Amino acid sequence: MACVRNPRDRTAWQLNLVLGLTGRLARSMRAALSTRLSLAGILGLVLLSGTHWAREAISNPGAPLAFALGVLPNLAAAFAMPLILASFLPSISDASPSTSTRRRFVLLLAFTTLGLCAWELIQTLSSRFYFDLNDLAATVLGATLAFGTYSWQGKARSKASAADGGGEA
Repeated sequence: MACVRNPRDRTAWQLNLVLGLTGRLARSMRAALSTRLSLAGILGLVLLSGTHWAREAISNPGAPLAFALGVLPNLAAAFAMPLILASFLPSISDASPSTSTRRRFVLLLAFTTLGLCAWELIQTLSSRFYFDLNDLAATVLGATLAFGTYSWQGKARSKASAADGGGEA
């Protein structure tokens, strides 16, 4: 891989690596925004699945790990759901980056976040499920991370589009 000299580029490269794409690979493949959003959402689903596996595999977790295993499903779901749904909506994932596109994503994000928060609040009425304020906080944090990921990927698309003279990123 080529040496990345600019610290800003290095950070962007590292984040692309976490999502499964390097900056150069994304540009050479011309990965669509819907593909990048899907990959980020799949990363959230991997975290969700891994958390459920760890809950079953670890018999006696310490307090910090038990806390993390308790809130990570909410964080992962709030992160993955809007990104995966956005990747299926052409009005969000295939449109050029704009204020209206961002507004559509924010509405989708609000819909999924409110749905997850409503589910958590419904648990106060149930004897089978347990209500936890930390789960609400994890849901909001996951939604914030999803918004950050969408904004970052939208900016990457805008930069690639500008470099191509307005072509598809």
